[in-house]
Amino acid sequence: MRLLISADIHLGSPIRSAALRNPELGERLKQASRDTFTGLVDLAIVEQVDALVLAGDIFDNDHPDLKSRAFLIAQLSRAAEAGVPTVLIRGNHDALLDHRAHGELGPNIHLLHKGTPTVEIAGVAFHGLSFDAAHETKSFLPDYPVPVPGKRNVGLMHTSLDGAAGHDPYAPCSSKDLMANGYDLWCLGHIHAPFEKVSGPVLAVMPGIPQPRHFGERSGGTVTMVTLADGPPEFQRHDIGRMGFAECALDLTECTNQQEVLRSLLDGLRAARVDGRDTAVRLQVISDRFATEMISELAGELLENIDGVYLDKVKVVAPPAKPGAVPDDLVRLMQEELDESGFRLAASEMLEDLRLALPAEIADELDEDHLDSLLAEAIAEVSKTLHARGAE
Repeated sequence: MRLLISADIHLGSPIRSAALRNPELGERLKQASRDTFTGLVDLAIVEQVDALVLAGDIFDNDHPDLKSRAFLIAQLSRAAEAGVPTVLIRGNHDALLDHRAHGELGPNIHLLHKGTPTVEIAGVAFHGLSFDAAHETKSFLPDYPVPVPGKRNVGLMHTSLDGAAGHDPYAPCSSKDLMANGYDLWCLGHIHAPFEKVSGPVLAVMPGIPQPRHFGERSGGTVTMVTLADGPPEFQRHDIGRMGFAECALDLTECTNQQEVLRSLLDGLRAARVDGRDTAVRLQVISDRFATEMISELAGELLENIDGVYLDKVKVVAPPAKPGAVPDDLVRLMQEELDESGFRLAASEMLEDLRLALPAEIADELDEDHLDSLLAEAIAEVSKTLHARGAE
């Protein structure tokens, strides 16, 4: 038996952080999520896998987005009509998959939950439990059905495996307990970076997010094909994401005018292109003369003529200070001000106000640990703006 495993599709994600910086990129990422899922179904049909397995967080939120639900049903029905059944569970974002509120998904699409935790396909028993609430704090593992004797057993679980640093601790479970449960294969969701764990004849697969939504998910973009035969399960990752994220590092310290900056930017942005896939680029620029706003505007103009490359973010940092260098009087005064306790307290309060007003994915970049770097970046921007007048 061959299975195509995915999770964390997050259909309907608002892509707020990228959209605030670049609306065109935000729209492209939304479409890339749908295109990637269509490609996932295409792959399942072309490979004629025995089942498509989705381990939760197919949707992104609990808003009544019936258009996204109709898209999901249409795609899974297309797979079913081609002879590929789907087995899936609800994750913590999947209120739209509540069969009691919205009805069944259709023939040969098997949603596993407490009422129906097991389905058999081609002699293999699939077991899964769904989230009934957005915040499940206890392990689901004790409630999973016992393995069916004489059959291959496959488990679907949405879990913060081993605590999963950086992820919400939902349905936590230890990998040791999971691998000793008696199933042959575990198909997991919730963690957006892919990995596999092997313990003797048991395999656990976290396929990762198939279409990354921001730079922090750039290790995603894959799904996993698993073969269940006589020996231990075998696996192979497949790249499937329609848009990737890349960092482009440029040193502009030797550039003395706008034309030289344009040439360096053009070379760097062209090098970021990947045939057959769009790319969202973060520019990391070293310069003591050219400010972020100027670099962003120039890069935006150049990208009008480079297909498939979108500007995600620009960060300009100053080159290392030369030994014995004396900062400008204004910069020196600003640096002294940073050490004043009243200033830091006021800055911390402003930072917290911003965090409360911004989407979570942006607010995470503005925690207290980033205060010093944000203040240093602000001083550098002032200095570059003052020195940039003669360079434009």
